[in-house]
Amino acid sequence: MATASRYKESSFPVDYRAAEVGQIMSALYRQRSIAVTGLAGMGKSNVVRFIVSHPDVRSRYLQERADDYAFLHVDCAGLVVVAEAEILGEIAVQLPGDRVADLPRDARDVWRILKERVLDLNPDLNLVIVLDYFDEAVTVLDRSFFNRLFHLRNARSKGNLSYVFVTRRPLGSLYELQELLDDECAITPLGREDALVSIRRDEARLGCTFDAAQRDKLIVCTGGHPGFLKNACELLGSGRLDAGLPDEAFVRQLLDSGKVRNLCRELWDDLTPAEQSVLLKVVRGSSLPENADGGCVTYLERSGVLVREGGRTRVFCPLFETFVCGIGASTPCEICVAPVFPNQARIETPAGEAAVDLSPKLFALLAALSETRGDVLTTDDLIRCVYGDEALGVTNAALSQLVKRLRAAVDPYVRRLIKDQAYTCVETVRDVGYKLNG
Repeated sequence: MATASRYKESSFPVDYRAAEVGQIMSALYRQRSIAVTGLAGMGKSNVVRFIVSHPDVRSRYLQERADDYAFLHVDCAGLVVVAEAEILGEIAVQLPGDRVADLPRDARDVWRILKERVLDLNPDLNLVIVLDYFDEAVTVLDRSFFNRLFHLRNARSKGNLSYVFVTRRPLGSLYELQELLDDECAITPLGREDALVSIRRDEARLGCTFDAAQRDKLIVCTGGHPGFLKNACELLGSGRLDAGLPDEAFVRQLLDSGKVRNLCRELWDDLTPAEQSVLLKVVRGSSLPENADGGCVTYLERSGVLVREGGRTRVFCPLFETFVCGIGASTPCEICVAPVFPNQARIETPAGEAAVDLSPKLFALLAALSETRGDVLTTDDLIRCVYGDEALGVTNAALSQLVKRLRAAVDPYVRRLIKDQAYTCVETVRDVGYKLNG
């Protein structure tokens, strides 16, 4: 396992990812713990390795208390077995002081040794334990592990022991330890300045130099995603990419690389089915239904996958957007919601079927939408179709309420069948009208 002093991040500029690093260091300055999350390839491990290894990070962020901190970095992915005894043992051997002899295999014995070693430390030392690549560990560790970490902190007379948990997705409950956690720090794509530094670092590594236009194209097409950016630099540096192509063709050339496609697939697979459904709606140009979010849009924005610009929501980069479009094109509509006389909605999905009784007005609304399935019907046309001779005086607000009632009648059945809380049968197309989904 690499020691912190040998991490490549120790040579990064001291202002690397200043916002994220500042958030983490602020929590540690206050002797709090923090969860660091980032989807595939976002660079979360780069951030924590930078913190534990860079010689000037402590003085920049911890100022007068810089010399009072000791950082341990446990790479859980590098352990022979991801188990309580292994993790506790790795913490024990990295503690300041004399190196420990061979550790026992039983977690209770390792815990006893670890606690004794922590109690022997200078009581003024602020100890920070970083648990990197912690995703698998979360799935196999039980309550006793997290409670031991909680009690290890309490064993310090000043409570000056903090934890940094690094995972792709937000952690679930950490039991007693939960009360020590600050809000999580989400690692998202690089900002422009950090992306330019990353490109120049790759230029030095690859022995080439890109011009300003090439650097701009790399940043725009990858959205500053560290994994995408690194692969794109390698392909451009090796001559396998043509930076003279328009962005759309450049992106498709990028997707010819198996490594790039695999990283796109990893990022896609990190998302839940409901989040994937939201992305598919975005790339298809559908408006996101107000009642079908379930927190997915908020999470996708917080994790950097979706970006809001000028009232529009888009995928963060053309590369991933094109990948998602490809998935959408290969995924046929497998949900059918259709009107069945008299006054029923017939629901058919791969997971099962259902029938829902509707009022005459709701049936008329579904029938009108199904006539132009997938196409948008304007509010005026819908009002005429649904209300007929009574259309005069019917407002858009009244139609909106009818649409909400149809969603309330149909959506719960479909969501239960397909296990996708983002589904809605009717999509709102802002300032135009509505269209039927499936």
